Amino acid sequence: MKIRAIIIEDEKSNRENLAKILSEYCPKVEIIALCASAVEGRKAITEHQPDLVFLDIEMPGGNGFSLLESIETINFEVVFVTA
Repeated sequence: MKIRAIIIEDEKSNRENLAKILSEYCPKVEIIALCASAVEGRKAITEHQPDLVFLDIEMPGGNGFSLLESIETINFEVVFVTA
């Protein structure tokens, strides 16, 4: 069974590095979206209904906490990532 995940991180290199590490060491995690802002992340969560979200705390268009507060029903796990 695959774990469908979204990475929401404003720094491109951090997004790509996390995706690479997950693909190499966590083959059951399938990255279904990479997002560079809270706005993109909210849209991807709504569209893809992930099992897991890797969420940066500070980013353009809002922070990770305000993003979570804006979602009515959180039916996924969250891992906070930050530089």
